[in-house]
Amino acid sequence: MVNIVLLSHGPFCEGLLKSLKMIAGPQKNLHALQLHEGESPDNYRDQVDRLLSSLTGETMVFIDLKGGTPYNTAASLKQRYEFNLISGMNIPILISVVTSRTETTTLEDLTQIALDPKNAGVELIKLKNGGNKRAKLSLNKN
Repeated sequence: MVNIVLLSHGPFCEGLLKSLKMIAGPQKNLHALQLHEGESPDNYRDQVDRLLSSLTGETMVFIDLKGGTPYNTAASLKQRYEFNLISGMNIPILISVVTSRTETTTLEDLTQIALDPKNAGVELIKLKNGGNKRAKLSLNKN
């Protein structure tokens, strides 16, 4: 199964991970590692390096935004590790990826799902009369 690593400034990635588990249920091979306020880039790089070195098989790394410390960390570690790096992570993309992930789904399959504009989750919602009162709220059956 493809490993998924979430990296972000502050607890954003850990919050996404918790929300993702609430919506899609427990997940294997899914990790989050935040950059703490005031933490040195070198220390964060060492933590991400240890995490990546512990993983076997194909890996996707999601980051909050391009250009920050989590991005720079992952980009520099691509010299040592093979993984696909995707910026702009959000809950709709992660739901699409984890609910499509199986033991046989490839890294490239999941990358295409993550990059599909339908999964970006950004749209203007116009509701008349308050919308549907009884929407399905969760993928998790528990």
